[in-house]
Amino acid sequence: MCEAESLSLQASLGVVGALERVVRRCLGPDGGSVLFTKDTGETVLTRHGRRILTTLHLDHPMARTVLECVCAHDRVTADGSKSFILLLAALLRGIHDSTNRHHRVSWSPATPRKLANKLLAFCWKELDAVVAHDVVPNASLLFGVSGDRLEGAVLPGLVGGYVVGRVGNGQADVLTSLLCELYSKVSQEPASSTADAITFLHSDFSLLHVKVPGLPFGSSQVVEGLVVARDWSVWSEAEGPVKALVVWESLDKPLLAMGDNVTICFQQDWLLRSEKVMERKLARLQGLQVSVVLSGVKQPECVLEWARLNGVSVLECCDSEQLDLLCELTAAETLPVHPLLRITTLTSYSRLQLGGCRYAVLGVPPHGSVQTHTLVLCAPTPGQLEQAACVSQGVFTMLQHLCRSVFRTREQTNDTWSLNDSHTHQIERDGDSLTHDRPHMSTPLPDRSQSPHSEQPRGPIKDIWDGILLSGQVLPMGGAFELLLHHSLLHCSNHGDSESRRLLAEAVLSVPRSLHSHRPRYFLQQRALFMSKLQLLKQGHTHGDPRSGSELRFGLGPAGSGPLCVEPICSKHQLVVSVLQCANRLLCVGTILHTRTPVHRSLAAVPGDSEEEDM
Repeated sequence: MCEAESLSLQASLGVVGALERVVRRCLGPDGGSVLFTKDTGETVLTRHGRRILTTLHLDHPMARTVLECVCAHDRVTADGSKSFILLLAALLRGIHDSTNRHHRVSWSPATPRKLANKLLAFCWKELDAVVAHDVVPNASLLFGVSGDRLEGAVLPGLVGGYVVGRVGNGQADVLTSLLCELYSKVSQEPASSTADAITFLHSDFSLLHVKVPGLPFGSSQVVEGLVVARDWSVWSEAEGPVKALVVWESLDKPLLAMGDNVTICFQQDWLLRSEKVMERKLARLQGLQVSVVLSGVKQPECVLEWARLNGVSVLECCDSEQLDLLCELTAAETLPVHPLLRITTLTSYSRLQLGGCRYAVLGVPPHGSVQTHTLVLCAPTPGQLEQAACVSQGVFTMLQHLCRSVFRTREQTNDTWSLNDSHTHQIERDGDSLTHDRPHMSTPLPDRSQSPHSEQPRGPIKDIWDGILLSGQVLPMGGAFELLLHHSLLHCSNHGDSESRRLLAEAVLSVPRSLHSHRPRYFLQQRALFMSKLQLLKQGHTHGDPRSGSELRFGLGPAGSGPLCVEPICSKHQLVVSVLQCANRLLCVGTILHTRTPVHRSLAAVPGDSEEEDM
């Protein structure tokens, strides 16, 4: 084995092993949190995988490479950062053991780089087929119709499975309920507006949530309309739809209003002239019957006094991005003036009292099939607020990735639930792409007509989440995907070489083993039960029970007694792809060179440089 490759493998194992020891204790709902202390004395308590890895001070080049790969994967799925490290560590150990074993028994030993290249080739050429034709059909047969164990519906199982491993147990139930409520209120119709609602929440979540520190987490709520984290400078109640003026600059600046040319001369009476100009501006605004003024900056006192006298409410120092979103949602009309002014209509406006702070609420009319609502997150400390907001945004990134995969699959196969094609294209336009050499992988559905044991769905599926469950696109958390992929890799002799399949099959079991490390007997029991049920399915013995896998208890509580939570197969598939890419990237390193940034010298300090530059 080449010395450079050996050093690369040893360095990678040392770095990834250190990261593995950090994240292993935080894995799953029973995992703990990591407490970080900063130089300023501030403490950060979190169990969120990406946040843990990005908070660490990683100086080693290999560690930085791993972190780049983790962040690239997280931007696509917002899931699996801790599993990424565990799977990568297990894969590197497998490559190390395989290399040593071949080195002792063969004259042409397999090197780490060769094995990494074989694994990456298997990823591009064969992994899609293994997942599509082995994992997904078995998932549909074993778990696709086990929705009776899901409490309520599929969406709470998806959201709950994502949240429970990232926040405390006391917050998980509250946050899951809030996020499901936010989705249901934004999406007016369950089937037709799913793509619009998920895309809207995913792309604009930073403007659709407000963080309120100092209150218990149970005070969090979903508020109809757009909540602005400012109080009204001038407040006047009004009922029904009202006209609102949106302005980004101060109204006392010179402007060309309604086609008039206004020139202020620097004379002795310039103050009187400017006051008259301002009076004309406000009079014309009053002629527009404006009841609300929304400003991105602080307005002069004369504008506030005019508003008090005329019963106009004024909201100052609003976030400019929120104002842009409001104008987009309400199709605001642009006035032919300078500075830019827009007129729009609000369904209502009100005040919201949260603790000792007041917030403004702007009622927004429906925008297509989307109804604007805002998530108000409350927590005792700013750190808990940041964590809850990060997890909430990650939920909609995960759902966006799942919907994009499902809609892409729908273009390849003729499925039974009906959704508009425009939603498919909208999701694909707004979706992020992985920053690797190849775009993220999708998990296509198999052709049900070719499966001897599959059942055709009974009638059209009205809810996309139920359709995702029945088609085998989600699996119970706790190791179901890893067990299915492990079994498929060991028994699909027509896909790839045996060494690559064996290495990957052994590595994927590291995640459920770590997840159930405190109850290994339970994991072994579930694995044995899983293998027996899968063997019966292969023999065609379903005993007439369509819920053939319902007794498999992949729960999250003690001995699997907790509520059943599910996770998308496309996210797990993408995790395997990203880890294989990262392993190949690490093992292709031949030499690590440490360079220093040259000190920039001025031309005046080095006289000869200027002459050379002129030549």
